[in-house]
Amino acid sequence: GYARQFSEASTAAVGGDLGWVKPEQLPEALGSVVRQMGPGQLSQPVPVQGGFSILAVQDTRKILTADPRNAELSLKQVSIGFPTGTTRGVAEPVLTRFAAAAQSVGGCGGADKLAADFKGEVVTSDGVKLRDLPPALQQMMLPMQVGQATRPFGSLEEGVRVLVICGRDEGSASEAPSTDQVFAQLTEERVDRIARRYLRDLRRDAVIDFR
Repeated sequence: GYARQFSEASTAAVGGDLGWVKPEQLPEALGSVVRQMGPGQLSQPVPVQGGFSILAVQDTRKILTADPRNAELSLKQVSIGFPTGTTRGVAEPVLTRFAAAAQSVGGCGGADKLAADFKGEVVTSDGVKLRDLPPALQQMMLPMQVGQATRPFGSLEEGVRVLVICGRDEGSASEAPSTDQVFAQLTEERVDRIARRYLRDLRRDAVIDFR
């Protein structure tokens, strides 16, 4: 990735991966930016000492408190397809009816009838972690209750789908990091500070000899 090619930080060798960090562990400029970001978001270049940093938030979690994104879901996916070449104008009435029917699906048992009414397919998936779903779906499904269906998503080319929540096992509180994990994190931060200081000294002491 770009971090391996262009980054001058000590994390370049691992693709810029910082692991799990708290915003307050980062330099103030970076911490203030990352607090405003959510999973899957990429920041603009942030000025820092010696250059710029770009942040990408892969995931977030809460320590010692239940995180709703740790929930495990039992889902039924209802998907409908369209013939190749179907235009949006032709598909729109079907999509409107499909969306309305999904919102009144009446629980998980109605997923099979929904699929039959629209000549679709049903796939059942158990033990799906909410945090493993795409960020847009996570946000859509966080406030949903068992028996409800998402809004339709997908494309005419690859199929339009809805997810019906059949069961929800709320996640438990995330455990605090172990002593070894804390020690490893502190060691990594110390090495990173030394590496940055070394690079800064190299830049300051560099002499360019023109011949």
